[in-house]
Amino acid sequence: MPIYLVFLSVVAIWSTTPLAIQWSTLGSSFSFSVASRMLIGLIICILILVVKKQTLSLHKQALINYAYAGAGIFVTMSLVYYSALSIPSGLISVVFGLTPIITGVFALLLLKDKFFSLSKMTGLLLGLIGLLTIFKHSFSITETLSTGLISVTLAMTFQAFISVKLKQINAHISALETTTGALIVSVPLFILGWIILDGTIPDTSLKAILSIGYLAIFGSVIGFMSYYYLIKHASVRVVGIVPLLTPVFALILGSTLNYEQLTITQFGGITLVLFGLAIYEYGDKLIKNRL
Repeated sequence: MPIYLVFLSVVAIWSTTPLAIQWSTLGSSFSFSVASRMLIGLIICILILVVKKQTLSLHKQALINYAYAGAGIFVTMSLVYYSALSIPSGLISVVFGLTPIITGVFALLLLKDKFFSLSKMTGLLLGLIGLLTIFKHSFSITETLSTGLISVTLAMTFQAFISVKLKQINAHISALETTTGALIVSVPLFILGWIILDGTIPDTSLKAILSIGYLAIFGSVIGFMSYYYLIKHASVRVVGIVPLLTPVFALILGSTLNYEQLTITQFGGITLVLFGLAIYEYGDKLIKNRL
């Protein structure tokens, strides 16, 4: 598949996922929505393995990889779905836009990667200042909004940690195996969480059912595998554009399709986050080109 089509599919899926998560909880609990999405995703992954006549790798590194990836899916998605109950979908995407920066911090700690360049530190500080601006304003509005922001920030941070940890494990298995193994680990946890928190099958809306189906097929299966393909076959510069574009499109979709409104202060914080991310990703390259 042409790389530009994979790139566009990743941007489209990442941009629409936060709004689809909010719609998937209409008329149902967030625990049921995320559990059903992941269960459907697991079934699809198993069917793909059967069609491809492929089996899961079960060596030690692969099992450790599945355990960490499964924990990442369970913790991250549980927090994201919980946060979607109280904050706009666009803000979820903005917070997750900081993932490359926080991933760089964990890479420094776990992989001893180089991080402390002037551009990266400047981007990190601007991104954090933007996030703190959004937080400060949200705390002054409602407690539920601030709780949602804390939840999605923790989700983003944990996902960044897991991504670096998986790189450190370096299991040498395919994206399909990682996705399937992670879902095998996480789906029972999601089902257990649903039973503890709710345990009922709701009479949900058609919009919610379609959103759950979309998230299961595109968010849980195609999105992950496409992103993995992009990482493997595209340059770092191209991959770095994804978290810059998705918050912008997510904000547009949230305001047009879900009538979400943001204050001037929140927009100021969002601008700082995106500007910081841009400096983090491309600052060093611009400096080198000028020298």
